[in-house]
Amino acid sequence: MQLVVHARKLYTPVGNKVKKGSQMSQIERYENVFICVEDGRIVDLSDRRPSIIRGRFLQVDLVVPGFVDCHTHIPFYGYRESDFLRRVSGLSYSQIHNSGGGIYESVRRLRKASISELVRFNLNFTNSFISKGVTTIECKTGYGLDEENELKQLEVLNVLKKISPIEIVATFMGAHAVPENSNPQDYVEYLTKMFDLLKTKCSFVDIFCDVGVFDKHSAERYLRAAKKKGFKVRIHANELSNIGAVKLAVELEAVSADHLLKVDDEDIRVLAQSNTIAVLMPTTSFYLNENYAPARELIDKGVAVALASDFNPGSSPVLEPTLMMNIAVKFLKMSPCEILTACTLNSACVLGLADRLGTVEIGKDADFVIYEDADLETIMYFVGITPRYTVKRGQIFEN
Repeated sequence: MQLVVHARKLYTPVGNKVKKGSQMSQIERYENVFICVEDGRIVDLSDRRPSIIRGRFLQVDLVVPGFVDCHTHIPFYGYRESDFLRRVSGLSYSQIHNSGGGIYESVRRLRKASISELVRFNLNFTNSFISKGVTTIECKTGYGLDEENELKQLEVLNVLKKISPIEIVATFMGAHAVPENSNPQDYVEYLTKMFDLLKTKCSFVDIFCDVGVFDKHSAERYLRAAKKKGFKVRIHANELSNIGAVKLAVELEAVSADHLLKVDDEDIRVLAQSNTIAVLMPTTSFYLNENYAPARELIDKGVAVALASDFNPGSSPVLEPTLMMNIAVKFLKMSPCEILTACTLNSACVLGLADRLGTVEIGKDADFVIYEDADLETIMYFVGITPRYTVKRGQIFEN
């Protein structure tokens, strides 16, 4: 099928490598450009209208690359309204977790849910993401905390991959919390025995390295074992405290260090000298009423930054990308061009998909978002603005 889109404006980063520091603001701007798509891929970008159009033709205002959300906690079951109200009353994330709420509440709900219930519940979220211009998401396990239910989550993701229009990348995060009546050392040992079962189900392994969860020693042992089995590794780092998780991420050549609310100058220095991408999730800080990650300092010092939603039922029940972008402008002090790069190309690099996603360029997948009566800055200013169309591999989804 052929698709031709005539856009008054196109904004896109370029290339298939992560952008660091000042490179993040380098965006290509096209005016009155024709984007030609065949069989789901972009075959031409030109200021000349094709002489023959055999498929669909769209005359539009603004085009940007499809957004890539490189950190979500789909699938889960049920919500955590009680956590929200307890937090408003003054309890901290750690206090709620230690009292049996938080992640443990989601674990209890997920264990009781069937695969069909989980698919139905989470399909609503994946469809909502598409309608908001997100064409690819990373999804994590971590609400099972035992072999049966962690594998159940991966089976749910496998079903969602087949029936949802959005592209899904699966991550094993059995090390999301230490199960009740266990300890970090024994549980890490238990999880490493599952790795052989996961080789055909996911490419990434993640761990929550922080106070009250997994200490640096346990995280290092776990991630080294994952790397030996051929997995790419990621780390939830420096969200609640600084116990050296960022330096561990760099030492292990982790793909990403995620959250980074509690980083110091040395953390920033080592990140800037590494290939580890800083994944920041401003809606989590907003929702928890925590300080924001120092995005301006990270970028100015040469770190590669990606942005993600951290969509989950407890600390970031937010699947509106424009809210995340708005907060990134207001509180992370990022520019619109930096934000676009962080939500597209750099996020695609986190997932290892930048050879075909993250930019609007010849040879890449036709993944892009179309807005009417908007400019790049409008997307970050107008919280909740809805794309006119989302295009995924050349397939058009009209909103």
